[in-house]
Amino acid sequence: MENKPAFYARYEFLLGLWLLAGLFTGIKQYNLGELNSHINNFVIFKSSYGHFLHRMPLYFEYPKEYFDLYLYGPIFAILMAPFAWLPTGISVTVWNVVNALVLFLAVWNLPLDQTKRVAISWIMLNSTMTALLNTQFHPLCIALILWSYICIHRGQDAWAALWIVLGIFIKLYGIVGLAFFFFSKKPLRLAGYLIFWMVLILIIPMLLGGWDYGISTYLGWREVLSHKNELNVDIQNLRTDVCVMGMFRRMTGDGTLSNLWFLIPSMLLNVYVFFQKGKWKDLSFQLRMLAFVSIYLMLASTGTESPTLIMAFPGVGIWFVLGEKTRARWALLVITLLISSFSPTDLFPKWLRNEWINPLGLMILPLLLVWLSIAWDLIKQESKGTQHP
Repeated sequence: MENKPAFYARYEFLLGLWLLAGLFTGIKQYNLGELNSHINNFVIFKSSYGHFLHRMPLYFEYPKEYFDLYLYGPIFAILMAPFAWLPTGISVTVWNVVNALVLFLAVWNLPLDQTKRVAISWIMLNSTMTALLNTQFHPLCIALILWSYICIHRGQDAWAALWIVLGIFIKLYGIVGLAFFFFSKKPLRLAGYLIFWMVLILIIPMLLGGWDYGISTYLGWREVLSHKNELNVDIQNLRTDVCVMGMFRRMTGDGTLSNLWFLIPSMLLNVYVFFQKGKWKDLSFQLRMLAFVSIYLMLASTGTESPTLIMAFPGVGIWFVLGEKTRARWALLVITLLISSFSPTDLFPKWLRNEWINPLGLMILPLLLVWLSIAWDLIKQESKGTQHP
């Protein structure tokens, strides 16, 4: 007779827990008041649909509605229509529930045994809560990347292509889904679907908003991303630029330190570990590459901040469950959870966060070490075929 898993490892319990995480964070943040502070990110998303509907510039400042800028593609403004028509208290809660459940279900559908999926779910739960408390898009963003791989693994190339293209046209991060292209059993078919979805999603803003307005939104998106990158690279701003070069900019006190010092060698490493063609059909290799590229997004982006680090934690979970459980791996997992996941929370010593972690940008350091560990795993592992990890 097969033993049932403990209650904390059961699908029903975890599904309910993640549902409650979405409900709790949405209701809590809305009821704190000061809408433009506690749910500002969501207000930006929701307002973007109205701006698109009335042919208003998407990327201007609207201080009477929210602070900061809308930084997403025009297709995202269109997709926010269902939330825009709901009252804010209901829509922000639904938004958080959708973010939580889509990410949880993505992890639950990874080609891993249940014990490993449960472990990954727990490893990334706290970072998910941090993102939800900021009503961020990033849980959905990493979910799109996970689903793109899952669908490629299942031979569902049409869906995989849609998730990749949506990820690109919403926040560019989805471009890493192209790393899974050669894992497809029918890459030419996948390429065809990628072209189809890219053309369709590209022209939707023009079809709905008019040619001139649609083109202006894309031009505005390019300009605002360039402007935002310049704002992020500021060693006095401890919230953003929590990437590898941001850490070195803070450590050295040199705000002009170029990202290329990390980007060039890291991209060479990306190419080296990926183009091991003999391993492309190996399921463990594929999953490690999924972890590798998702963590890399946070290492290399000047827009990285504590709520966005949820993008890396499914990768941290995959790294841990696929590797040998040595003392060193356990120690690195604990350090990563403490510094990269829990340091922004009230459970972490405030003096340590304010005196060391934030001023030196150390939140990203454990993730860099995990990423390098995955690179080593990818290089040293032997191809074992396509069996279930």
